[in-house]
Amino acid sequence: MSSKSKEVRLEQRRVLEKKLELRLSKLASLGVSSEKAKIDPLVKKLRSQIRETNLRIAAFDKNAEKVLAMKQAKEKKLAEKLAPKEEHEAQEKESKPKKKAASAEKEPKKKPAEGEAQKKPRKKKEEAPAQ
Repeated sequence: MSSKSKEVRLEQRRVLEKKLELRLSKLASLGVSSEKAKIDPLVKKLRSQIRETNLRIAAFDKNAEKVLAMKQAKEKKLAEKLAPKEEHEAQEKESKPKKKAASAEKEPKKKPAEGEAQKKPRKKKEEAPAQ
């Protein structure tokens, strides 16, 4: 019975642990030593299932931490992105009049006269086949 919920996995572990306790108590009442109880197939199976469930619960925790870390990193990155942008806008407001004045002083680019033909790019010569 697979699940994608941590709560369900915790409940599965609780049920498995209860089954293990019942099996161990039953074996103890039958007079089986604890060493023999450890090699009982049902006990081995229950302990294995508990280990698997613990691994899955740990994976839920690890994933939750990863999501939280990614969320914090995203918020930090967004805050860093917005802060310099605001500073940059403030600097642009101060420097814009200077830029306009500087661009007005520059000479406009020369356009070719109507009579002059524009230069076309040369075509590369094809190589003659080697003989």
